[in-house]
Amino acid sequence: MSEESGLNRFESSQPAILIAAMLLGLIIGPAFSGIAGISNSIVYLSLVGLMFGIALGTPLRSVAKSYARLKFFGIAWSVNFIIVPLVGFLLASIFLSGTPLIFLGFILYVVTPCTDWFLVFTGMAKGDVSLGLALLPTQLVLQILLIPVYLFLFAGEIVPFQLAALVETVIIFIVLPFAFAILTNRAIVRTKGAVWKERRLKNVPIAIQTLTLAIAIFFMFAGQTQVIIDNAGALAIVLLPVLIFFAISYAISHYISRWLRLRYEECALLTCTSIARNSPLALAIAFGLFPNLPLVQVAIIIGVIVELPVLVLVVKSLNKGRPTYCGQGS
Repeated sequence: MSEESGLNRFESSQPAILIAAMLLGLIIGPAFSGIAGISNSIVYLSLVGLMFGIALGTPLRSVAKSYARLKFFGIAWSVNFIIVPLVGFLLASIFLSGTPLIFLGFILYVVTPCTDWFLVFTGMAKGDVSLGLALLPTQLVLQILLIPVYLFLFAGEIVPFQLAALVETVIIFIVLPFAFAILTNRAIVRTKGAVWKERRLKNVPIAIQTLTLAIAIFFMFAGQTQVIIDNAGALAIVLLPVLIFFAISYAISHYISRWLRLRYEECALLTCTSIARNSPLALAIAFGLFPNLPLVQVAIIIGVIVELPVLVLVVKSLNKGRPTYCGQGS
């Protein structure tokens, strides 16, 4: 993903598209009883397509660059895989202990750092996009390895640890889509060239992600309308810890940036990666492990809808305070 000055039409319209998909699902679901019977299969295929879209835009070769910037990587990994998950668990314990399935969905959402569009927002904030490109694949690998650890530590009393189900989910929703995406990228580069691919197809991954996520959300809500309506009050509660989570993540990234005297470009990158979450991966894992527990998945979707407007505000704040934000300016 190259640095961009703004969001393309799919990125900027994603919250509206996802909200529309959710509302349409709630409206159409009760009118067509047959949707419930096919919803799980369509959601299943949509999430596989969603992960393919993410994989298509993930520069896995950039992982080699990580060895040159181990100090920043150590900081980002510590924030994303130790501090932020602990903050998320604390918030879930305070606000969501009475709703275990929503608790579980919130945990899955907060422990998976973003592996795609945080780079767009980093670029908009004049942050270090090239460093973010190197960071991206390492964070993807780490979160896949650590998800079972987080589930065991933070939600072991809610759901039993299912190693076989987790392995199956990882293979179907991660290994296979990524393998197919790698083969697709290679085929395109060989037949059309890398320059053609970058010019003509750079927005295709985010378009695939937006459309497949919208389809998945529509059928999730259409197939489980009554369950969602019956638990609307409980689901609304998740908004508060989600917003507090974003605020604390923002504050932590800025405190650490000033404390360790990071460059502004590194501060902007750290801020964006600590706030943005990999909701598609969390959603795929939730559906793969808990296909019959829609509240887990819906709790994640609430975070998805809130995240983009929050990131837009974060970029505005970063740009406004750019000269002095992290103590050194740019």
